[in-house]
Amino acid sequence: MAGGNIDHQQIVGNISRILGNKLYGKCRIFPIEMKVWIKKRNKFFYPDVTVICEKPNFYKSRRDTIDNPKMIIEVLSKSTASFDRAEKFLSYQTLELLNEYVLISQDKALVEQYIKREDGNWIYKATIGLESTLDFSSVKATLSLQDIYDLVEFEEEIL
Repeated sequence: MAGGNIDHQQIVGNISRILGNKLYGKCRIFPIEMKVWIKKRNKFFYPDVTVICEKPNFYKSRRDTIDNPKMIIEVLSKSTASFDRAEKFLSYQTLELLNEYVLISQDKALVEQYIKREDGNWIYKATIGLESTLDFSSVKATLSLQDIYDLVEFEEEIL
């Protein structure tokens, strides 16, 4: 999401840096400005973080638009959360090489993953709490939620 707030940008920066270091030489990490083409829906999106682990497949030879991500990460905001969970996820599921779709809350330490099984069905997994670790099965990397949320200040919930 272009124009995200400071916490949104911090999370995107943290996860891009950490994944980039862990996957150095194996995968490419693109924060925010790489378009993903959805051929079956005839549209494209700008994911917050796109991970490609093979040679990029460019849409119509455009070097700013790919259609072969292995993992897509979206940082949720109040204005985009329902769209990211529904329309975007339905569109992303049509990408043949996509194996993992990750939704990161910016309001609390919560990361949700949709992981594609070999039979093509998707399973859901939630990781909660700053003390937790997150396994990205599609790229064989583990990150702590503490690192993902480094320098993010959560607002206190009023009961």
